[in-house]
Amino acid sequence: MPKIGDGVDAVTAFAGAAVAGMALFLPFAFSAASLEGSPYRVTSLVNSVPRAAALGLIVAVVIAVLVRPVNRPGLVWLTATCGALVLAINYFVAATMTSADVLTTQNYIDSLSGGVIYGALGICALRMRWPALGALGFALGTVVVFVYGEVVAVFSTDSAMTETTMHTPPALVIVVVVLLVVSTLRHRHGVMLPAQTRLAADLPITPIVAATVLALSALLATEWLSHEFDGRRASAWQVGIAVVVSVVAAFVAALLLPGRDGAGVLLAVSLAAAADSLGDAPDLGWSVVLVVALSTAGMLTGARWSTPWLALLGIAAISLYAIGASQLSWSFVWTIGVGLLACVAGYTFASIRVSYLPSAVLGLGALYLPSILWAIPTRLRNWPVGGITAAESTPGRAALAITIGAAAGLALLYRIRPDESATVVSS
Repeated sequence: MPKIGDGVDAVTAFAGAAVAGMALFLPFAFSAASLEGSPYRVTSLVNSVPRAAALGLIVAVVIAVLVRPVNRPGLVWLTATCGALVLAINYFVAATMTSADVLTTQNYIDSLSGGVIYGALGICALRMRWPALGALGFALGTVVVFVYGEVVAVFSTDSAMTETTMHTPPALVIVVVVLLVVSTLRHRHGVMLPAQTRLAADLPITPIVAATVLALSALLATEWLSHEFDGRRASAWQVGIAVVVSVVAAFVAALLLPGRDGAGVLLAVSLAAAADSLGDAPDLGWSVVLVVALSTAGMLTGARWSTPWLALLGIAAISLYAIGASQLSWSFVWTIGVGLLACVAGYTFASIRVSYLPSAVLGLGALYLPSILWAIPTRLRNWPVGGITAAESTPGRAALAITIGAAAGLALLYRIRPDESATVVSS
């Protein structure tokens, strides 16, 4: 049976994944005083957010690959602790800054340290004595931040950013640092069996290449489509090109991963697009408790009855719901969409099975990459470009197209790769 220490490690995995996810996914927090008279630098900061997320994911996968063979778990926990300390220092320094000169630099530091935490903590959680418990905490922290960040408006309608821009609360940063220190001390004398020797043809560097291909392709497609919407209404074929690029990049990344590990990447790309198709809201409030509960229920269901095809069906349902509800403004319609997203996200990542642990870090972390739907402005979004908005159903249709493409890619991947036993990532 799991001991109290195992429960502490699971809580640390949850809180650490949440903090790292916020650092990767959400805009950098800074003092409101730095906004005054600095529109150019603040705009540069806003533009750096998706680029920093892409860079942070690559760093997370690099760290995961490097620490995977380490047989001293205390060193891996220490790596995550160091990343959390850098994040805390950067956060508190930023809160006292009155100049906007270094905002973009601090945003990149934020994402890089978040990537270090995420990559190291992912391996720690998945290599615990009770891996199902660690995976549950790590995946739940990832999914909750993903759902929260996708549906909450992080940019205000009257300014580029405000003092209330959501980011990691200071208390949570401190709590995570303390928890990581405790877990590091717990495992300082621990020794694990060496990582399984891999074939020469199955190079550990492939997850890093896969992360680079996926992150850069998503970033380039998003920025190109955003440029096409800049002051004018982009045509359907331009959105279609961005969809094709997203699907092809996800499939190439999936092929680079060993065995059928790439299924997680295909699911993540389609889920991120489906989440982006939902409209924004000012805040979740106490609904975040419901998100945690529904995500947990989805994970427990997926752990018992797991199949990526049912996950894709749920993702397609979110896209169809976004298309049908795009003309409605009732609050309960939005709440239903958030609940559906939480359940499907939890089920999706409880269904992932991998043979190489860094593949799980990439599959979960891919949720934080910029989606092409970020670049499609609509009435329900808070960042219309140049006053031009697309049809309300466009995001949902694009998400559905990506989901269909991901399903085709998954079928082809399963046809190419034989069915092999894999490690449970979340249960």
